[in-house]
Amino acid sequence: MLRRPGYAETGGRFGDAGRISGTKNQSDMHDGIQHPAAGHRERWLRLLDDCGVGFPKSLRVVEVSGGLVQATIGEPPGRVALEALPASVLMFNISPVQRLRQDREGRSFVSDMLSGEMTLLPHGIPSQWSWNSSCDRLDVMLSSEALGDDNMLEVVDRYAFRDAEMEVICRRLYHELSLNGPAEQVYCESLLMNLAEILLRRHSTASPGARLLPSGGLSRNQARRVLEYIEANLSRHLTLRKLSEIADLSVHHFARMFKQTVGVAPYRYVLERRLERAKTMLRSAEKSLVEISLSTGFDSQSHFASTFRRMVGATPTEFQGGYRRRPSRR
Repeated sequence: MLRRPGYAETGGRFGDAGRISGTKNQSDMHDGIQHPAAGHRERWLRLLDDCGVGFPKSLRVVEVSGGLVQATIGEPPGRVALEALPASVLMFNISPVQRLRQDREGRSFVSDMLSGEMTLLPHGIPSQWSWNSSCDRLDVMLSSEALGDDNMLEVVDRYAFRDAEMEVICRRLYHELSLNGPAEQVYCESLLMNLAEILLRRHSTASPGARLLPSGGLSRNQARRVLEYIEANLSRHLTLRKLSEIADLSVHHFARMFKQTVGVAPYRYVLERRLERAKTMLRSAEKSLVEISLSTGFDSQSHFASTFRRMVGATPTEFQGGYRRRPSRR
């Protein structure tokens, strides 16, 4: 069984998840490796290792009635192939911009997926996935009987779409699985049921007339340029005018279209990205709080500390101490 120091392990096997295969090149794309006795987390780590992808910085898995949730932080770029699974898969992108290619049923989907966008894969469909940068995401596997009643959940095939209500739930799940302690089982199960109900209403064969209306927001190229600029300049003073210039829009139209596309206002997005960068630096413990404050665009250490506590619920020191004390499960 593969292990890496510092992994927090929860959950286990999701039903009879079948065989998961991984390859390093196209010629190997259909070679399978079977580990029926291993849990989902171990199989995924083994798949990544077989692909030469490398292990993520963090991988948390929780199994609940009717499904499984997996939160990934910092998975290196690479390519994997998944054989047909008995569960539908919802992939929710957390990364600011993620270049993703997915091949399934003779079709290829290539896109710069934005944070908050998701893709939906029905059960029983083999697929190949490739991404070219470090990936943060939430994967949710749902069985057809997830709702536990006469309603069978048969999701439709969708790629790079948004659903504001589902986004809120996915971010709550990701946050819950990203905490230092064990995830709350009942809370995760409740959120999963909420997801299943929305999928049944809007994104399943039971709702064939459902349509996702276009957002009227930024184009994909505009969003990619803006988000990449933000990510590269988190240590600097960012202004709405500069971001609107990058998108080639007026300030007024940019702010409205950015929120329609990303789901939050520009200010809120920048603040959240600064705090996520700070969390990464706190975990590494390589820089002082003053250096972290300046590197993430805060005016001072006190400004950084007060904002961090208000948004995260702990001071930077408390967050760093909790991360260091987190037990690794072997």
